Amino acid sequence: MLRKIRQFFSRREEAPLPETALRWNRFIDEVCMGDGNDLTPAQRNAFLCFWYDAEVNNGGHGLYFDCHPEVSPDELADALRAVAPPAIAENFLSAVSGGDQDDYAEADRAYFDFSPSLIDCLQAYVEQRRAEIFNH
Repeated sequence: MLRKIRQFFSRREEAPLPETALRWNRFIDEVCMGDGNDLTPAQRNAFLCFWYDAEVNNGGHGLYFDCHPEVSPDELADALRAVAPPAIAENFLSAVSGGDQDDYAEADRAYFDFSPSLIDCLQAYVEQRRAEIFNH
């Protein structure tokens, strides 16, 4: 039986990725892997939101603040408002203005409860603005 299962899986060809997944990978490679300079406003919003989401998912707001002290909280809040529901930006600003009192636990919990999540909103934002995101 195990032999038949192995044969079945070894014959399967990998399905090609959908266009949206290919564009998402391209967005990460071309926009997010740079230093964030020389980006269009739409690209900059997406860049800031991508790294905010990545850091909060990896270690909470504390990690985000440790890794990105150069980003203005107002700039990130504006980017969050451009990409996602305003509650995500308000939660971020709450973390900025006093989240360290509980080691960002409340802000982290609230962040993980948002639906749709920031990454879902960001993927939709990239798709809706793909002409500007991929301007070359």
